[in-house]
Amino acid sequence: MKAMRAALAGIPIVDKSWCDACVDSKELLLESGHIVTSLPTKIPLFMRNMSDIKSIYDKPRDLSTATFGIPSLAICRRSGQEVLLFQNVYVFLAGNVWKHDTTKSKDIQLLVKEGGGSILTSASQSTKMVKEEIPGSEKQVVILCDDSNTDSASGITKALARAVSDLYDRPIDRTPVFIVNSKWLFDSISCAKCLETEEYAPEHPIGISLWRLGKEKGISS
Repeated sequence: MKAMRAALAGIPIVDKSWCDACVDSKELLLESGHIVTSLPTKIPLFMRNMSDIKSIYDKPRDLSTATFGIPSLAICRRSGQEVLLFQNVYVFLAGNVWKHDTTKSKDIQLLVKEGGGSILTSASQSTKMVKEEIPGSEKQVVILCDDSNTDSASGITKALARAVSDLYDRPIDRTPVFIVNSKWLFDSISCAKCLETEEYAPEHPIGISLWRLGKEKGISS
């Protein structure tokens, strides 16, 4: 959790060898050799390497990879750029597990907020936002599903499912909606990029159905 928060804040993360090196040299070292360059992702695919580290400096990152994800955010912060990974992203924590696992729920909400995002507190609030027609809006809704495997425990109401389905049929001037499992949030932080939804299908039937529909309509990022 601390590593995730540090990554979002653009704070360099060092390994234990840095502490030992500072003690041995009796001074605070600023060498990059002890910097942690990546956090492990839930989906192994995103631990692949970038072909050229200079791509971090020379052009926007267009690869979905955790390699050098942490330094890329730190570099942006040091150059004066305000990097808010979840800016304009509204997250609804859908599912009964979130209600019982309050520690994980609070941790996720904290990560979303520190990343510049907002929390939708109910299915009805999420439904209302999904139905909004705002031309030119940059808002995005992410329905972050827990590990529930039944529709009754999914937290996705019939009204919300219907609103999402209608949006996928008529996406123009509507707030984009992405349906994913919780791994998406952690891997997006590790990769310093809001990832596509393809690898993050929910566990329950209603979530899988909406996730597949979005995929078919090309709404995945």
